[in-house]
Amino acid sequence: MIPIYRKITHPSFLSYSSSIEAPPEFHTPWHYHPEFELILILNSKGTRFMGDNISNFDNVELVLIGPNLPHFWKKEGPIEKDAIAYVIHFSEDFLGNTIFDLPEGMRIKKLLNNARFGISFTENKNSKIVNKIRHLIESKNFKRILTLLTILDLLSKKRNYKTLSSEGFVDLFNKKNSQKINSTIEYAMNNFKEKINLDEIASSVSMSKSSFCRFFKKSTGKTYFDFLREVRIGYACKLILENNLSITQIAYECGYGNISNFNRQFKDTVNMVPKEYKRKLLRSNVSL
Repeated sequence: MIPIYRKITHPSFLSYSSSIEAPPEFHTPWHYHPEFELILILNSKGTRFMGDNISNFDNVELVLIGPNLPHFWKKEGPIEKDAIAYVIHFSEDFLGNTIFDLPEGMRIKKLLNNARFGISFTENKNSKIVNKIRHLIESKNFKRILTLLTILDLLSKKRNYKTLSSEGFVDLFNKKNSQKINSTIEYAMNNFKEKINLDEIASSVSMSKSSFCRFFKKSTGKTYFDFLREVRIGYACKLILENNLSITQIAYECGYGNISNFNRQFKDTVNMVPKEYKRKLLRSNVSL
């Protein structure tokens, strides 16, 4: 699937947009836009697609997304009656070009820089940040600016967060000459469960196998199969968290022909074997 460009609009008398989606717009396709997006989803669960990261979300979902990072949320089954999303879009220069270059703004500047990978924050429904976001929707005049700055400041101090997409994906997607790269990403996203033939991929973008390998490595800093491994293992982590399949079934579901290769590549990516990863989740009482 190729991400589509989505135009974000807001009234000319406002510096950024804020809205409530009740229920959340889970039907929105994989898309990107040049604005930052801060989204809070409450009382729902499903799957989050952020760049080349595939993860589950549950109950309280708070994510900051940088410019032009493809993303969407997918909901299996009916949407919960009380599900709601608070969505904020703002441009990098909505307060001018230099405010975050001030000494007092450097921490927020670092936060926004890291947002290019997508950042997931661990929160509860009654946290200070969640309440600030809910109240921001009702804020007016200059209080809207102060509330958003306060939220960004609070997020910049958080230690319990996780960056989502890989640096290779972010770098390659933002390249101007990315048509060939996007085509190979689409192929990987659509076929990662199957055996991938490098000759076929190279041929699809009118390149020889050796030329394609050099081109992809130069463009992304990693080999195509390194990228494919990250997509497969990200999906494997999602399936382990769902706890519906055995480790062997998950290996085959993610495109691995044998369990030993799956275990090795999983450990190379996650720094632990799948069974250890699953035990860690169970000890943490993480479930869907």
